Amino acid sequence: MIISPDLPILPYVMRNGVKYFELIAQPVQREILPNLHINCWGYNGTMPGPTIAVFPGDYVQIRVYNGLPQNTSIHWHGLDIPNNMDGVPEIEPSSVIKPGEYFDYRFIIVNPPGTHMYHTHVDTARQEMLGLAGGFLILDPRNDGINRDYFILLQEFMVKDLPKGTIAPGVYDIDPLSMDFNFFTMNGRCFPYTTPLEDNVRIRLTNSSVQAHPIHIHGHQFAITASDGNMIPLDRRIFKNTVLVSSGETWDVEFSANNPGIWPFHCHIPHHMANNFTKSIGGMLTTIAYK
Repeated sequence: MIISPDLPILPYVMRNGVKYFELIAQPVQREILPNLHINCWGYNGTMPGPTIAVFPGDYVQIRVYNGLPQNTSIHWHGLDIPNNMDGVPEIEPSSVIKPGEYFDYRFIIVNPPGTHMYHTHVDTARQEMLGLAGGFLILDPRNDGINRDYFILLQEFMVKDLPKGTIAPGVYDIDPLSMDFNFFTMNGRCFPYTTPLEDNVRIRLTNSSVQAHPIHIHGHQFAITASDGNMIPLDRRIFKNTVLVSSGETWDVEFSANNPGIWPFHCHIPHHMANNFTKSIGGMLTTIAYK
């Protein structure tokens, strides 16, 4: 079972053998820390958007409504799908979704089980950095022995009107075109507001933003089991405690939480472990507990 901490799994209904999903691109207020909200863009009331989970061979229809003030689209990052479903209307024969309209993406899941994502591909610099992204997971129907299967999407934001080194409750705008960032999130939250992980786990990491993030675990080693949705054969896997997740990449790591204690799991870039450069630990960090 997929666990998408702090994010919903997108529901679907079956229609004549087709899995039918709905996504609404819309402005969202996301609480990244208690009582600290950002004005961003997301899907179905959350940022990142809800996580989509399917199986190989599924025929899916994803109806995307545009509740934004400008055109948008969705690109199904890493999926092998028809050109007219790929969601890049300036280059491909894909449909742009105008405000107040919708588009039906229809395709069969031909990729093997793996971790992918979806994100806008119109005015990408602005829209993706306002938060328009989410997870797209192709699950293995077989029991693979993993107790807890987590999905985490990494993002970064420039939150405006907060003096450096301060945190204050309120609702803040973000600057999507800034190349400097002061808040770093996992599934749309900053530590200590992130949800802890536990057990014998797989963690699926994705990065929809600008900077690369070296994600590091304390007290354990993990096996690198998949890259960009492609499984790595058992005899070629390596064990590490840090994996660099660059923009657009996905990595799956697996390990047994067998060392008693509460352990950090975080981006190792020092500035990314703080909330607006305050002294207390924060940012792109969660914990893994084993008793």
